[in-house]
Amino acid sequence: MKNTIRPDPDRKVPMSVAISRPVIMPELVQQHIDRATSLLPGYRAEGIIVFRRSNILAFCGVPLEPTDRLVCGIINADGRVAFVVPAFEAEQAATLPPGSEVATWEEHQDPYAAVATAVQVIGLDSAALLVDGHMWLSARAALKAALPRATLIDDTGLIETVRIRKSDEEVSAIRAACEDTGRIYPLVAQRLRPGVTESELAREVIDTLQRAGVSPHGELIQGGENASIPHVPTGSRRFVNGDSVIVDFVAERDSYLGDMTRTFAVGQPSEVLVQAYTAVREAQRAAIKAIRPGVECQEIDRIARDVIENAGFGGYFTHRLGHGIGIDVHEPPYLVRGNALKLQPGMCMTVEPGVYVPGRFGVRIEDVVAVTDTGCEVLSNAVATDMSEALR
Repeated sequence: MKNTIRPDPDRKVPMSVAISRPVIMPELVQQHIDRATSLLPGYRAEGIIVFRRSNILAFCGVPLEPTDRLVCGIINADGRVAFVVPAFEAEQAATLPPGSEVATWEEHQDPYAAVATAVQVIGLDSAALLVDGHMWLSARAALKAALPRATLIDDTGLIETVRIRKSDEEVSAIRAACEDTGRIYPLVAQRLRPGVTESELAREVIDTLQRAGVSPHGELIQGGENASIPHVPTGSRRFVNGDSVIVDFVAERDSYLGDMTRTFAVGQPSEVLVQAYTAVREAQRAAIKAIRPGVECQEIDRIARDVIENAGFGGYFTHRLGHGIGIDVHEPPYLVRGNALKLQPGMCMTVEPGVYVPGRFGVRIEDVVAVTDTGCEVLSNAVATDMSEALR
């Protein structure tokens, strides 16, 4: 049961709402809350305010985010949650942890007054509160004015510390999302041919995936010279013989994400394309082999980059090696030069080296890897690396 704090006595807001299923497993939300409360004393704080969509989802279990209307969650040291939400969206707060407080506000009311009420109800009106680092400056200023007796402290790491290392259950959720992600590649292999446009191929495979129950979170299909610029949107270019085709796909399951990339060849690829593909594949293998607890993120990037440089394509590897993944598609840790953070068990990240020759072609291979106690596990290994016979 959720306790609803009503802004107007004549306004009836449902205290609990039956829903078909939560968007994120409740036990994972509770894990995040428990980790956060255990860390609060180290930050000399008695509570935390979450603001970013993924943080609201991770710590409150609600699929809402602030827009021009304020939404936020507050958690005290006992793990009790108070949630601030527009009254007309209150039903979507039904997935809050048991015993949570819901402070609603009407369109004509000051939403920060609802924050003050919520904070008071869970005993934090005079407390030191960590503030989500993704809160807008304007929202933070309004929050400070609404909570004159509280001390607001910018969060310098608690949220990241909780989310950067995944529990076994979270790793399983990401593995399941990777299974859904990988389902796009056999479909592409069946349908990729000269004359089809990037957009036509994307529509066909995404429609098929959705009918099969997969939840797409984003896709890029790039052929030929379009593939030479990372993250160029899928467009109207038609595939021709000799093209490399980059297919980068993200799928979601239970609010966790999988992220994979495979590179295909249309017809017979050029010798230099095969050489670039081989260099990228070997770079990824070398990097994954080196992933284990205690190794710095920048070292994994260096290992992959050295392979590509030694193959003569160093100047064409233009981005970091990888990024963390979980509820966000891009989150810490980042495998990039200058990041001395040491890998720890439970960290999950992509390993995605690439070669991009301007105006000609691009190659990228991406998999999701989880750091284990002794090394790592590739969570996206249900799909072969080499999807085109000509590139094997």
